[in-house]
Amino acid sequence: MQIIHQDVKEGKIKVKAETLDDLWHLYHIIDPGDVVYAKTLRKQSQRSDSLRAEKVEVIPVFLGVRAEKINFHKFANQVRVTGPIVYASRDDVPLGKYHTIAIEEGTVVTLQKPRWKEHHIERLKEAVEASKRARVMIVVIDDGEADMAIIREYGVEILKGIRYNLGGKRYNTNRESEEKKFFHDVAKSMEEIISREGIERAIVAGPGFVKEDFYKFLRENYPELAKKVVIEDTSVTGRTGIYEVIRRGTVDKVYHENRVAKEVQLVEKVLENIAKNNGLAAYGFREVEEAVNYGAVETLLVLDELLKGEHREKIEELMDAVRYSRGEVVVVSSEHEGGDKLKALGGLAALLRFRIR
Repeated sequence: MQIIHQDVKEGKIKVKAETLDDLWHLYHIIDPGDVVYAKTLRKQSQRSDSLRAEKVEVIPVFLGVRAEKINFHKFANQVRVTGPIVYASRDDVPLGKYHTIAIEEGTVVTLQKPRWKEHHIERLKEAVEASKRARVMIVVIDDGEADMAIIREYGVEILKGIRYNLGGKRYNTNRESEEKKFFHDVAKSMEEIISREGIERAIVAGPGFVKEDFYKFLRENYPELAKKVVIEDTSVTGRTGIYEVIRRGTVDKVYHENRVAKEVQLVEKVLENIAKNNGLAAYGFREVEEAVNYGAVETLLVLDELLKGEHREKIEELMDAVRYSRGEVVVVSSEHEGGDKLKALGGLAALLRFRIR
């Protein structure tokens, strides 16, 4: 994310969305009632005379739309903001009519809020900082199977799985050549993803010795790719193995302060404290509110979906109170395993400085 201009007096911030992660951040920054300004295309009807059919022309125009609906389309790489037009650069575009602005990678957009809240500013700063950090992919590999994922700001994106039937070591005389084909397929897929996504480091993990064999293969056949690889152990393969890599903190070792790794680890710590029944965790609105009132919250975890829901204002009041008592507020993405577990706790949880019961 790139911040181009800020007008504090008018509550406007002009930014450029550079990645899919930036779109995810914008989805959570834009609230109903905000005005979103951007260049867009609008269909305009033109009638040349009464005998001819109405002609529809698509015209470029700079519009300001007061947001009513905000949707994140992950697979279309868009945030779509729909609402009435409150500003138009052309006189022939009627104000009050509804329009949808599609924000994509590369879109320059100006956001205007009645009041920029603390969590909006924090998320904007996170997006700017995230653009400076290395991007990481995870490959969990074992005997004839490999699963790949990218660690994005909003969560873990599972990309593809590669499967080869290598057969048993004793009876399959073609096993070695089949394994080389498998390794080539995995390596080429990694190169394609790294090139497309701008990945700087790749964690190759797995439960057996295949990861070491694959790494040796990379050094001999794909030396430039091998330079980007970090090796890690896991107890399992597949999607579960990918999340095990995150929980182990390996992503943090690869680059500092990764959002997803931090969120997953904090949720795991809450669950650990709940299991120990040590009184150092609270979950659900009533328990968390009580802990906030005592000034006991060290870290507040809020599921991002709650900040789009009907109880948003109550949640924001809790967030402000925690910050006032010098606690940390972490908005957890619903797009990864940690978010799923937090949702099961009601979307709200806290790590406490001291017991309140």
